[in-house]
Amino acid sequence: MTTLKDALFDGIQNRTLTDSQKTEWNAVVGNLQNGADLENALNSVNDQDLLKTLTDITSSFIADLDKQFAYQIAQGLAKWPATGLLKKLVETLPEGDRILHVLTPNYDMLFEYACDFAGISYTNGLFGGIERKKDWKAVDRALLEPEQICQGRKMKTVYRHKKHVRLYKVHGSLNYFFHRNSVIENNAWMWNPPNFVSRVMITPGISKYQTLQRYRQELLQSADAAIDKTTHFLFLGYGFNDSHLEEYIKRKLITQSCHGLIVTKDSNSRIDSLLSQSDNLWLICKEDNNTKIYNKKYSGNLILLGQKLWDIHEFTNRILGG
Repeated sequence: MTTLKDALFDGIQNRTLTDSQKTEWNAVVGNLQNGADLENALNSVNDQDLLKTLTDITSSFIADLDKQFAYQIAQGLAKWPATGLLKKLVETLPEGDRILHVLTPNYDMLFEYACDFAGISYTNGLFGGIERKKDWKAVDRALLEPEQICQGRKMKTVYRHKKHVRLYKVHGSLNYFFHRNSVIENNAWMWNPPNFVSRVMITPGISKYQTLQRYRQELLQSADAAIDKTTHFLFLGYGFNDSHLEEYIKRKLITQSCHGLIVTKDSNSRIDSLLSQSDNLWLICKEDNNTKIYNKKYSGNLILLGQKLWDIHEFTNRILGG
């Protein structure tokens, strides 16, 4: 968020704002100077044109980084930190449930680049040619593969899903656009979009609730259904600052005692509060140069001296065997 904040400050300086937009932006600056985080500071913005300006600056900033890492990952010069974990989880999916559900609030395409490089099958539910639209039924059919099974004395062909990831980008994506009254995916437009389309990206601030309602069916409906069926959750580097995404998950952790594990470098008061209410939620985080492990059913913290289990790469190697 710090680098995004800097990008927004630099970008706004090059834009001409109306008096009311200046008032709202000055309120954002004041909130930040008073210690608010960017998410809450941007709650002062309600002007639709200013919101579009902030979305454009944010998307340009993310697109520049995305382009840089896209080429590096494709050549094996850079590796997305969770690639090994993701590959291990998909490979060890049970035969009776071959789908790993992944929900992300990130706009970038690093997950997709990493899956392509590592040979991990995935889908975001969009199907078609250059302009792809949401069509889970078509995606389901495309991911079926034939298998020979023995039935009595005969062999029979059955069709089962490949082991794969279903990715839900609940805040939109660099390659999602609103075009001809539909949310579409078009990779050719993501770094330099034409001016006749709008990006589908839910930027920080209170306006995101309004925008999410506009795209609720495309961005949240399938994710909500996946959460409803899930009883185990793994959170990677997530700070629990998106209440609109978390309420149902929190309810499942607290009232249904679902199992959960948070792996993050830095904990915060929101995570501490959730841990205090959830019997089966565990935390792995950094404390000084050590690893802290916590669950409310045990007194105190377990400190692993000199270990970095909060690092996803280290966690994958030590806990999952690489």
